[in-house]
Amino acid sequence: MKGIICTKEIYREIVPKIIQDEASWSRFLNFSAIHYKMGFENASLLYAQRPDATMVETYAGWREKGRYVRRGSKGIAVIESGYCRPYVDHVFDISNTNGRGRPEIWRLDKENEREVLNLLHAKSPNIQGYVREAVESEIYSEKQKYIENISDLCRYHDSQNPEHIYDITKAVIQSAQYMTAVRIRAEPPPVSSLLPVLATAPRLMVYGLCSTALSVAGQVLMGIENVFEMKKEKERPVMEYGKEQGIGTTDRKHDKGIAGQSIPAIRHQPHQNTDTFKRQGNGSHKRTEKAGYEQLSLSFDGGYAFCDCGRAL
Repeated sequence: MKGIICTKEIYREIVPKIIQDEASWSRFLNFSAIHYKMGFENASLLYAQRPDATMVETYAGWREKGRYVRRGSKGIAVIESGYCRPYVDHVFDISNTNGRGRPEIWRLDKENEREVLNLLHAKSPNIQGYVREAVESEIYSEKQKYIENISDLCRYHDSQNPEHIYDITKAVIQSAQYMTAVRIRAEPPPVSSLLPVLATAPRLMVYGLCSTALSVAGQVLMGIENVFEMKKEKERPVMEYGKEQGIGTTDRKHDKGIAGQSIPAIRHQPHQNTDTFKRQGNGSHKRTEKAGYEQLSLSFDGGYAFCDCGRAL
């Protein structure tokens, strides 16, 4: 019971602080740009508990990445979706882990900017222009229904004036562009235009508009991340071929098979942790024997119920 109430209160208390002025909102967007795969709810919870966090994962998620959480480390409460209802899970910052190496993080710079833009099929010749076009394309996408959601929020809580809806949409776009630009080290636009709307909006409308801004920026950034993954996959066969050629040359110099045939090189297969095969999906936020969870049927503005609770060790 205590865990559920605390998580709910953390969220309700941090949101007004996040949107109280331009500096606070900008700081939060800078933080969210690092954790762009998180929605507004979890980004807010993470920001409230560990504003210095740079990379977070569950206990099992870190094990899958070859790192382990140090004993006694305090978990950061976040909300995850279960099969039937959401539950409280815990993530840990990389500063609370040990391991052989840090996970690789993609970075956009002058050296790879042109190649990345080509792979993204960008119309703009520079990354600054791509941020503008990508965010607008995402928010007006019929598939995601962002505009429909913004219109519904305005009709239910504010007004049905089309011009007002357009102004609010434009303000959300600016915040999404700011967050995207910060992550790829481009010049961000101002974010002050959304704050007057949030200052007078009902709580649910605030949550909805902030969630939309972070969701749009997150989708654009994940699209860029996918391009870096494609680049990595394209480069891997070339690197492996070079290694094989080197191994094969060495083998031919020293080892001979029957009838003068060289013994083929055997590629090293890395050790597979058995826990990897036990896990499902990408292992980000799955239930394990060491990652405790707290079941709850909870909306942040509704009631709650709970059953067994646990904490990540």
